[in-house]
Amino acid sequence: MAAATSREIVDAIAREKRCPERMGSFEWFWQDAPRAWEGQGLPPGANVWEHFDLDVREIKLSQFRTTGLPVDDVVVDEDAETVVRRNGWGALHREWKNKPGVPEHLGFEMGDAGVWRRKYRDPMIGLDLRRFPDWDGVVREAREGRASSRYCCYQMLLVVEIMRKAMGDLIFLEAMILDPDWIRDFVTVVTDCLLLHLDYLIREAGKPDGVWTYDDMGTTRAPMFSPAMYREFILPCHKRVSDFCHDHGLPHILHACGMVRPFLRDIAAAGVDVLHPLEAKAGQHVAEFAEAVEATGRRMGFAGNMDIRAFMTNDAAALEAEIVPKLRAIREKRIPYIFMSDHSIPGAVRMSTYEKALEIYRTHGRY
Repeated sequence: MAAATSREIVDAIAREKRCPERMGSFEWFWQDAPRAWEGQGLPPGANVWEHFDLDVREIKLSQFRTTGLPVDDVVVDEDAETVVRRNGWGALHREWKNKPGVPEHLGFEMGDAGVWRRKYRDPMIGLDLRRFPDWDGVVREAREGRASSRYCCYQMLLVVEIMRKAMGDLIFLEAMILDPDWIRDFVTVVTDCLLLHLDYLIREAGKPDGVWTYDDMGTTRAPMFSPAMYREFILPCHKRVSDFCHDHGLPHILHACGMVRPFLRDIAAAGVDVLHPLEAKAGQHVAEFAEAVEATGRRMGFAGNMDIRAFMTNDAAALEAEIVPKLRAIREKRIPYIFMSDHSIPGAVRMSTYEKALEIYRTHGRY
């Protein structure tokens, strides 16, 4: 019997929640990793996912504009190391030019519901093709993805990530308490917009294998908000996205950084098919997550949970000590799983270290 393709492997994990012949594989890389690795043997300009023969292929141009005004970011200041941009919410963020890191929040125009209603709410209503700045590129990339043997995903930000870009952490978290009607309206309108444009993507560019969404909801120490607030404000979006994906025969893969264990029962109830990245730094373990979900009578796939700190030691023994016991638990407990770190790979990780991680996975990653 011929070996299963990458598409078949990940589809079994994500759609069917079963364990195929082996675990899946994928990874995210900070932009400095491929640059550093070109001096360590990676061919210049190589596609790292194809070079390392990983199973998932993201259709990157599918990630459409989710700002209130569907426009490009505008550079308002820069120096040798950083750049300040204003996005389509009127918000200012500073980012590093040549190294990884989260953006610094500098200022937000949308500080209250009045600005939302006057300037940004109406542009979020209805289909707007300006949200696809390179539509021909989307169609081409989607066609190439479907022609490959890899599992192809459309990408989409969800409401927590969008609120952080629109109004920043402090404003949206306080508004959950002080102006809940605004947050409920924002989440409803934005989710409508997301699903309208995702539907257009599927109808006009073709159907992917799955949809990979992004909604970071915690730090490594604690969630950003309570489980009750998740259920009141965020769960409706996540469930609507899952229901939409399932109506189209697509699995919903949710990326949610930070400590999300208190939300796990509700994430499962929302219909999420695969949860990523299960940050180990937050004290989370894939086997415990799988047991907790199964205790609710549901089943879910998982991706990630391999502690990036072990990768960053560039020590083979530390890497084996992190990866091998988790893969053993995943295999013994029959957990549908995609091998990934619990965070993107930075340039401080040597290419030989990442290759060693893949060697360990390919040795121990069969069910």
